[in-house]
Amino acid sequence: MQPQRSTSSVGSQSRADNYYPWFDWLRLALAGAVLLGHEGLIAAWPDAANFAVQVFFAMSGWLIGGLLLNTRKDELPRFYFNRALRIWCPYFLALALLVSASLLRDSVTAKWMEIVFYKATFVYNLFGTPQLATHVQEMPLAGTGSHFWSVNAEEQFYLLAPLLLVLAPPRFGRSVVVWIALALLAWVSETYASIVFGVLAAVVMHKHGAFHENHWTRVAAALVATLCAAGFAVGLHYESLAPICSIAVVLLFAVTGRQHLLGKIAGGMSFPLYLNAWIAVFICHALFKRIGVANAFVNHAATIVLSLIIAAALYWNFDRRILERRKKIYTPRRARAAIAIAYTSVAVGIGVGLFLAYRHP
Repeated sequence: MQPQRSTSSVGSQSRADNYYPWFDWLRLALAGAVLLGHEGLIAAWPDAANFAVQVFFAMSGWLIGGLLLNTRKDELPRFYFNRALRIWCPYFLALALLVSASLLRDSVTAKWMEIVFYKATFVYNLFGTPQLATHVQEMPLAGTGSHFWSVNAEEQFYLLAPLLLVLAPPRFGRSVVVWIALALLAWVSETYASIVFGVLAAVVMHKHGAFHENHWTRVAAALVATLCAAGFAVGLHYESLAPICSIAVVLLFAVTGRQHLLGKIAGGMSFPLYLNAWIAVFICHALFKRIGVANAFVNHAATIVLSLIIAAALYWNFDRRILERRKKIYTPRRARAAIAIAYTSVAVGIGVGLFLAYRHP
């Protein structure tokens, strides 16, 4: 969820006119909204956490789409390598922590192993979430970590997007008309439309310039976001409005400028906050139960503060160090290995998922 628009090569993110500093704060706010939603603190709008994820999706479509539209075929290995380090390291750390905690409490059953396998191969969104209604108690920590579905969806997007935006003939893969058709198809079928809307916006910018910087575009985006918010409030169809509202929000925050240290920390800690907020939830709930404190406000406040501390610590001591070493450890051979692992893991996950679904419909 971190890449910024590049005008020359993959990973070229240092120029001030290529960075969107408000996205750093937007990421933290969205991750915080997911935490508050899972804590039941946004009960007035049950879809708040999901909407935060939809904005994340639209932002990824916009940023990754823009990045790939300025990426040559010979630069794709570095793109895949960068994505692997950025996503895999924090994700598999979070998965390892979840599995370790689960092993202390849960029984390891066939269903438990199946769910962990889906998360490890980035297909939980395809085969795991449909089982929540019937098998949630058999999953690690009673379904904790189910929000990993969105990371799995993004990983699949990272594997599909280069095929269209870089490897496919430009008259097809970079056609505004084609992406309008894909966006409409995704919207009507309610299939990750927010990501496709983000890519469509990036394709339009690539073809016609920075339309989002136009004053009237921003006015229109603000109006669309306001009307969608009103639609949410009166109970209009959420799945139809969410992708439209999410891309409007992204375009409103897509203001270029320089990154600042506080913004860097805020944006950097958003991913570990999103992945690992459950740790603070478990710690605080267990602690307050043990010492007999039943005050919900104190429990929630402590959970939020501890979640932010854990996220900041993970970013500063883990994510940041990996990103700083990314250029040093890159080699074409490692990039090819990352590509092979990425596609193979998802393919194996899909194969196993289909096989198990066929055996146990």
